[in-house]
Amino acid sequence: MTRFASPISALIICMNEAGMIGPCLDSVDFCAEIIVVDSGSTDGTLDIVREFITKGYPIRLIHNDWPGFPRQRQFALDHATQLWCLAIEADEAVDDELRQSIIAAIGPGNDAVDGWYIRRRDKLKGYGYAHRWVLHNRLMRLFRRDKATMDLSLRVHESFEVPGETRTIDNGVILHRREVTVEEDLARANTYSSLKVATLVERGKKPGLVRLVLSPLGNFLKFYLAKRYFLCGRHGFVYSMSVMIYSFATEAKLYEASRRDDQL
Repeated sequence: MTRFASPISALIICMNEAGMIGPCLDSVDFCAEIIVVDSGSTDGTLDIVREFITKGYPIRLIHNDWPGFPRQRQFALDHATQLWCLAIEADEAVDDELRQSIIAAIGPGNDAVDGWYIRRRDKLKGYGYAHRWVLHNRLMRLFRRDKATMDLSLRVHESFEVPGETRTIDNGVILHRREVTVEEDLARANTYSSLKVATLVERGKKPGLVRLVLSPLGNFLKFYLAKRYFLCGRHGFVYSMSVMIYSFATEAKLYEASRRDDQL
């Protein structure tokens, strides 16, 4: 595999990721272009990126003040020049098997495909990477540059959308290398649920008692049993419970927002 040869723009948005971004950049050295959009790092992230530039990595380092997740990702996409784009986070890395799969996916025989879903293997605090038999989350990460769109009305859980034919890469995963503590996970659930509810309220979404009761439990069972996080022991239980808490917080905040609007 020739370095920097595949017609792919890797899209990375970051801020203060000095402890993570090095392995991320190293893992996308098969891409012809690497777009790094930084929103004001002060921890040495930019020094690390510049070190990779001096090593010959085809990095375009761009500053853009933080406009929110969707607009920052769109900003990165707007600066890409290659035929294909690979969206990857600063705390993620492409494993060796996935590298080969990506190169094959954009090669001859797949001309009709506009986007590829890739599975992401999360790292659980105190356990390591989730068990290999876990059904890892499937995310739209590889797509033709001119086919992808981003819903800019979202505040969180944004993803590039591809209207044409899509498939899933079966071999290889994106490694999510960050170990999140329970405290960090709860704080994120609180922040993200508020952002999600703000979008739902704008779209006129109303709360439902059935969803408030069943959605949290359903999400727990989905992750713990259907996605097989029970294979990760108590760590998988904690992870599945965090998903349940996030679901409950979203539904409860939506109910609270609806009650507040009714009283105005």
